[in-house]
Amino acid sequence: MKVSDIAVILPAHNEELVIRRAIRALRHSLNGKQIYVASDGSTDKTYRRARMEGCHVSRLEPGGGKAKALVYLLKRYHLFEKYKLIFIVDADTQIDQSFVSRALPFFDDHNIGVVFGTSRIFWPQHIIPRLRLYYIAYRERLNRVLQYSLIYGQTWKYTNVPYVIPGFATIYRSKILRQLEIDTPGLLIEDFNLAFQFYKKKLGKVGYHPSLIGWDQHPDNLVEYWKQLRRWNIGFFQTVKKNGIWSSFFWLALGVFSLEVLLNSLFILLLPILLIVLLSPWVANLHPFFTTVAELFRDPQRLPYIHLTLRDLLIGTFLVDYVVTVVIGLINKKPQFIVYGLFFFFMHFVTSLILISSIIPGFFGSSSGRWVSPTRRVVEVTG
Repeated sequence: MKVSDIAVILPAHNEELVIRRAIRALRHSLNGKQIYVASDGSTDKTYRRARMEGCHVSRLEPGGGKAKALVYLLKRYHLFEKYKLIFIVDADTQIDQSFVSRALPFFDDHNIGVVFGTSRIFWPQHIIPRLRLYYIAYRERLNRVLQYSLIYGQTWKYTNVPYVIPGFATIYRSKILRQLEIDTPGLLIEDFNLAFQFYKKKLGKVGYHPSLIGWDQHPDNLVEYWKQLRRWNIGFFQTVKKNGIWSSFFWLALGVFSLEVLLNSLFILLLPILLIVLLSPWVANLHPFFTTVAELFRDPQRLPYIHLTLRDLLIGTFLVDYVVTVVIGLINKKPQFIVYGLFFFFMHFVTSLILISSIIPGFFGSSSGRWVSPTRRVVEVTG
């Protein structure tokens, strides 16, 4: 495969602050004529600013969502016929200049049908903690935990069962992508659905390496974090409902992981109640409520965690998690995690609440696929 075999498709909705930087990052390794942008229902200057970068730009009115924008570009420019590889990139992602050269060798293996990258962030050096960076730090910590504990194992050639093919920086073989239904009706996002279809149809293997970097943006406030994660969770449950369960190693791995995440989320949500139960004997004199709780659970038969102590809880739910956070921060040269990690339990609780609250709308709701872009930040990254 050669660089000239790649077409980039870049859907964008109200991305005027970041669209030019995304295109410029791509032009470090690709010709502008290989880049195809769809301004999907944008009400800002996304279309005009993309046109300034010398690539193909289409304006879609009204917007139909990311999946429909992708399908439009593929059909409008006959990209499956013209190119052997299709590179899907998000408008807020700045592709590292070595991404393409490092990704191409993966396709020398004919079993590889798709290759995706790893998300990195611009991390400003600072001493005084900032609330917006707290949210970014939490997402970065979560991404690195998933990378080290999940993605490496999922993309190993002897397992190869990632349950999601991230849409922010992913290269497909054209002959593979054209066999997948990108715009599936009723689904909020396409990332999970493409992965499920890929493995259900047994189309090959997925390639991954941490050196394939896309510089990304994470939510920097609670409202946008909630909206983004809820969207992903609902999209996952919609995908499960749409594709069903089939006998495969893919579903064995996904089932075990899903059960673990679900039980962990339920435990975290119930943890405040457990803390009240364990603390009540010590604070019984402060309020009649604590006295009642202490009396109620004095009977060992009523307390399922009778052998659990506050010390055990501190070590198992906070200390271990905090140590992991500090190690990740030091490995990735973000020592500020030492401070931010002290307060991550709040976000664990929020994340668990989002997951549990997404189950019903995920399995019983339907979506148009239309998007509302989060607030973007102007960040220039060179790599």
